[in-house]
Amino acid sequence: MRYAADLHMHSHHAKAVSKNMTLETMALYGRRKGIDVMATGDCLQPAWLAHLEECLIPDEPGWFAPTPEVEMAIADRLPLRLRAPIRFVLSTEVNCVPSGTGEMRGIHHLLYFPSFASVKAFQKRVSLHGDLNEGRPTLRLTSSELLQLVLEHGRDCHFAPAHVMNPYFSSLGSQTRHETLEEIFGDLTPRLLAVEMGLTSIPTMCRRISSLDAHSLFACSDAHSPENIGRECTLLETEPGYAPLFAALRRGAIQEVLGCLKFSIHRTRYFQNWCSRCKTSYADAACPKGHGRLAAGSRDWLEQIADRPQAIALPNTPRFRMYLPLRQLLAEFLQVGPKSKRVGDLHDQLLQRIGHERFILTKAPFEELARGSSESLAHAITAQRTADPGQPIAIKPAHAAQSELAL
Repeated sequence: MRYAADLHMHSHHAKAVSKNMTLETMALYGRRKGIDVMATGDCLQPAWLAHLEECLIPDEPGWFAPTPEVEMAIADRLPLRLRAPIRFVLSTEVNCVPSGTGEMRGIHHLLYFPSFASVKAFQKRVSLHGDLNEGRPTLRLTSSELLQLVLEHGRDCHFAPAHVMNPYFSSLGSQTRHETLEEIFGDLTPRLLAVEMGLTSIPTMCRRISSLDAHSLFACSDAHSPENIGRECTLLETEPGYAPLFAALRRGAIQEVLGCLKFSIHRTRYFQNWCSRCKTSYADAACPKGHGRLAAGSRDWLEQIADRPQAIALPNTPRFRMYLPLRQLLAEFLQVGPKSKRVGDLHDQLLQRIGHERFILTKAPFEELARGSSESLAHAITAQRTADPGQPIAIKPAHAAQSELAL
């Protein structure tokens, strides 16, 4: 089975997450985006876990399908060509903040469970360490203590460091100040599932850090709203089911982990250096508006912690390509806002005429794109496929005369 997996997202029970992140809407957008296997997110949160039990049924071992009622509700809102199976994996992100550690020095990790019974048993194990009513709970544990609990809980439970080089809340972020995974996990480091790259690192960055060599890499959206589902994902070819999926991620062999779709790293919030007062990023080390030194983004922090001048080739390194999501591409092509009606109408037209967003961005033939929209838009879409990964993606806007794009 060949499929696209997005294994990091949140429900509406987590802070700073859209109220629209319900199971039905997540499944709907997953299909629109071309995702086949999705994380549930927030599975330790009691109300969300109860909702998941109501809306999901077991399918392939360790994967869950929407109930027929949810399936019907989703199908009614999709074009026929997008009505395909979608599966869920029970998952959560947690924030490890040991006693005496400042809140901004917490570290986020991803946990995965094979069954509802496993989740409920783990809830009991960690409920004394934090408030599980928050979708992304803060646990008063070190990262290695949490990893030990996961390992003791069962061989089918998995632990991965989240968005590994984000400046905040990550294992190798500039604000947590660690330079190797061993500083965090000690002798347990080899027991990690894999490393989630996050929006702010790509495989060639990770392969300049030798402490990541033993770990395969994967990409996920970390979606806080339906529109961001699938902005990053991992392409796999395995037998269907929970165990084959996570065995493939752990090995990272290119025959199973076929590659990653990545959001254009130059467009991400924390690639360059971040000013928490301006709420924007800058290329320089200090804020040009006089707000002082900036939080080092992944670009500059990498130069401090990398122990290689350039990436090395390893067999567990996924191939990748960077893209702008379709709505953002259309907005820049039309030179209007991404939430404008023109963008929404053209986006829906492409989904109805051609297929899901991942297919449009990565595989749809030029001729099919041109028939479904225009030659100029087909050129803009296909140009991303061969763009230089070292350069920012630039979308060539439509000519004013090309008003045939208006539906």
